[in-house]
Amino acid sequence: MNPGFFKQSVTFAEKCGVACTLDRDCRSPKMPVTGEGRMRILIIAEAPGEQEDRQNTQFIGPAGQLLRKILAEHGVDLDRDCRKTNAVRCRPPENRRPTRQEIEACQQHVWDEIARSRPILTLLLGQIAVESFLLGRITKIGQIGRWRGMAIPDQKAGCWICPTFHPSYILRSQEGRIIRGKAKPILPTEELIFRMDLEQALTLLDKPFPVAPPPQVMCEWHWSTKPGDTVAIDYETTGLKPYRKGHRIVSAGISNGEWAWAGEMTPKFARKWKLLLADQNIKKIAHNMKFEHQWAAHCLDVETQGWLWDTMLASHMVDNRKLYCKLKHQAYINFGVPDWSDGIDFENDDDDFAIHPTVVTDKLLSYNALDAFWCYKLYEKQMEKFKK
Repeated sequence: MNPGFFKQSVTFAEKCGVACTLDRDCRSPKMPVTGEGRMRILIIAEAPGEQEDRQNTQFIGPAGQLLRKILAEHGVDLDRDCRKTNAVRCRPPENRRPTRQEIEACQQHVWDEIARSRPILTLLLGQIAVESFLLGRITKIGQIGRWRGMAIPDQKAGCWICPTFHPSYILRSQEGRIIRGKAKPILPTEELIFRMDLEQALTLLDKPFPVAPPPQVMCEWHWSTKPGDTVAIDYETTGLKPYRKGHRIVSAGISNGEWAWAGEMTPKFARKWKLLLADQNIKKIAHNMKFEHQWAAHCLDVETQGWLWDTMLASHMVDNRKLYCKLKHQAYINFGVPDWSDGIDFENDDDDFAIHPTVVTDKLLSYNALDAFWCYKLYEKQMEKFKK
């Protein structure tokens, strides 16, 4: 093989037709985007089906008819009011699931359409659409069930992102229930959820798009924290549990929601940090405060005083889906901010089931500071939610 065939960075045109060859075997290769988009709604589905491939347009089959029907009930015409496309524009053989390589090859098309149509609302229908939209920005995407029903103010797209099931899943669920001989309810559960997701998404057309607050990561912290202040704290450590010999706190981050800072846990810094932890008049927030409390108690010999709020526990109260309560996930779904851990060196420790940093770098300290900053902003948003 010619070693220069695969470049380290290739253009969209090079990926489409080289890394992905679906266009060679389908009737309607590179299906164009359709719809007038008068209401600035963009709908991204998974991949064309047999009927769509035959007619070179989206949502022609039974799944499309179901979507049209539900949108029409809310005064939305699929062709007039929406722009519609697929995460993968060419039909895979036998409607098989597109591969990761095929999704990546067509991903730029999705972002080109977002830039072109500047939607207010983007609906992601199905797992493949979610993967296409999030690839390269979210490290652990997971299944569609982790995302459906959410209203995400995605900062890169500049619009509301609402993932939900693909309507073909609704139809398959109904067929499966009939095959199993189960009674058919007045409205199947899957369709009820799908309808609820679409109805909630459409309300966002009249809701202002929130711009995420810009974090101010400070190069120095002058210990201006005083009694009565509230801060979020976060540690980077060498493991998940502090009791193993040799484990230590690598760095500590702090934020008051306006600025953020992190420093290496040197003996000099530790002496000052312990005074802050012992001051019960300085209220403290953490994402899983048990972690921060145990590490400070074991490694710094101080019982942290003045705990006010645990953003992880509050996240569980809002929604207890798997992986939902991770800080990076919460920052994305609430503020549209993608994972900020890019460029950080982590190592797996099989004996400790941990992921830990090994060297203190500027990137690690910035990462630590951003953990504290977004923890504080999440606390503020949760307080608003629980006050209602």
